[in-house]
Amino acid sequence: MKQNKIGITGSIASGKSVLTAYLLGLGFPVIDADAIARDLVQPGSETLKQIAETFGEDMIQSDGNLDRDKLGKRVFKDEDARRKLNQLMHPAIVCAMLDLSENFHGPVFYDVPLLFEQFDELKASGLAFDAIWLVDADEEVQLARLMARDGIDEAYAKEKIASQMPLAEKKEKATIIFDNSGDLMNLYNQVDDALEALPGEKM
Repeated sequence: MKQNKIGITGSIASGKSVLTAYLLGLGFPVIDADAIARDLVQPGSETLKQIAETFGEDMIQSDGNLDRDKLGKRVFKDEDARRKLNQLMHPAIVCAMLDLSENFHGPVFYDVPLLFEQFDELKASGLAFDAIWLVDADEEVQLARLMARDGIDEAYAKEKIASQMPLAEKKEKATIIFDNSGDLMNLYNQVDDALEALPGEKM
């Protein structure tokens, strides 16, 4: 049976993980780009060695793990550093996602935080989506969630949000937009409607 590849994305702290958790609970396959990225930089991995060679040995903690906070701050405001990190990580992530997808048929969901920012690169690597689901939330809700999640102040949270592709631009590119500003049942009902509208066999 043909796969129906559906990309899931959203602005930072929009609640995308809530949607993907719901899909997993329903039994749908969800391939998580962030989870793959974490696996790629396990202690002793070749990718982690390349990060240390590119950005310095101080990116590795004493226990051998990647210092995610330090690397994140390094690439956040440095476009060249961010490009170098993407060149290290993205091809391997896409390759792993495609390998995992071979085990499934019907709807297969891909959780990709920067899907629109990396859209052309993903397509060139062989990952083209039949539809893209975008999780949205009111700016005030998004800001509060981000501050609570990352333990950061309002100014830094706003800076993080502003660093991403504008939400209006994402909405223009999305197939379906889910409003996650309210309670969970409201989001779940929207997801149920979208699943019901999917073509072909659902599982």
